[in-house]
Amino acid sequence: MSPSSPNVLIVEDDDDLGRFVVDIATDHGYHATHVADALSGIKLLTSSKFELLITDIRMPGMDGIELIARAKELDPFLAVIAITAFGSVETGMRALRVGASDYLSKPFRSDELSSRMRRALERRARDIEHARLQRQVEEVLRRGKS
Repeated sequence: MSPSSPNVLIVEDDDDLGRFVVDIATDHGYHATHVADALSGIKLLTSSKFELLITDIRMPGMDGIELIARAKELDPFLAVIAITAFGSVETGMRALRVGASDYLSKPFRSDELSSRMRRALERRARDIEHARLQRQVEEVLRRGKS
């Protein structure tokens, strides 16, 4: 893995599933960190840089919806994939409304998760580039008015 490999934070209270997601991420060249609860995830998000968050929705304590909302406050460009065993359209829509890029119902295949990870990171890169270009245009317009 190169130093520029995306950092992925996995917040999943099921250790076996957490390890499975870590394996998928590392197999695709990402640096992956797994924690078992949302509060640990928030602590890591405030102290380290991550490009992608993969979180379970239903967890003891803080749920994944609140985690996503708080994570997006910390980094509006953070790519987020919500995963849940309770995969209703309503749950997925709630996750998307608070800032998830995508959601996935358990059980899922490794190729399904890996393609969604790639797409979420590509969208993140496009969003960052769009914001950069928008700032440049605004700066040119400001200078033109001076």
